[in-house]
Amino acid sequence: MNNYGWKPNPRALVVWGAIAAGVVFLYSIREQLLPALTPFLFALLLAYLLSPFVQALERRKLPRTLSIFIIYSVFIFALVMTGIYAVPAIVEEINVLVKQLPSFTTQVRDFILNLEEQYSRIDLPPALTETIQNNLLRIQSYLDRVLTAIPQFVIGLFGQVVAIILIPILSFYMLKDIEIIKQGLLNLAPRGHRGRLIALFSRIDDKLGAWIRGQLTVGFIVGFLTFIGLEIVGMDFSLVLGILVGVTNIIPYFGPIIGAVPALFLALLRSPLMFIKVLAVQVIAQQLESNLITPQILGRQLGLHPLVIIFALLLGAQFGGIAGLLFAVPVAAVLKEIIAFWREQ
Repeated sequence: MNNYGWKPNPRALVVWGAIAAGVVFLYSIREQLLPALTPFLFALLLAYLLSPFVQALERRKLPRTLSIFIIYSVFIFALVMTGIYAVPAIVEEINVLVKQLPSFTTQVRDFILNLEEQYSRIDLPPALTETIQNNLLRIQSYLDRVLTAIPQFVIGLFGQVVAIILIPILSFYMLKDIEIIKQGLLNLAPRGHRGRLIALFSRIDDKLGAWIRGQLTVGFIVGFLTFIGLEIVGMDFSLVLGILVGVTNIIPYFGPIIGAVPALFLALLRSPLMFIKVLAVQVIAQQLESNLITPQILGRQLGLHPLVIIFALLLGAQFGGIAGLLFAVPVAAVLKEIIAFWREQ
């Protein structure tokens, strides 16, 4: 025993060592694991989104399979209607954007050349001039990569057709066989611990389900408000940019910035006045989101400290890029509930 009266628990050390080894192993195979895991995670999101509607029909004495079939029929009908009216407009905006990318690249280069010409007229120390020159070249290289990556991203998105089709199928089985899945997980645990696991599952399900549905609702509202605002100020690509803001808004803290940058960048290429208008739209939408929409819909359901959320986002980005950012906070919330439950027990 040491001077502080603490004696290491060999079993706890083994558990924490196994967890650390598991984290290192998952990180080492993340590039192979993420493509296979992503459809399951998105299917889980869809299942959480539709679950309350299925349960509402079950309370009306309808069989679960029939309830799922009815909700899926309504969901597919809504998707078809969205496809009929929204997808052609989205595809048209993307086509126009892709066609205008060369002119955007030219504008960026002209802007950087103009900056170089402006500062070359000022009598600056050679070391400072060289630093500015190198930074401008880096900015140009970065913007060129961003602009050329947009078409590749769009093509890659449409190339994930199999994964997109797989998501509703996986979600259907998650909704239909959720009790079988839970029972299978319980059977892996010793009998004496199954009651505790049921309580833990219920705790995670309530908090995580409410957060996922709330966050998706907030993202939809903010994206719609941004689309309306961009339409009012006359910004091009308002539908695509509104959808981008709505999707990225699911990511706490960093999401609004990620979603706002493309709109502000395109607005700046058009004119300084349009930049100010788009900036005003983004600020108003985010103020409404942070002060009115999120407190009403979400509140502080996860109970995570902002530092924990930021650390989870950074870790998620390192593990899985954009997908890691989307799922980092829910995973952190699940881990928090597991640790809290373990301490209580």
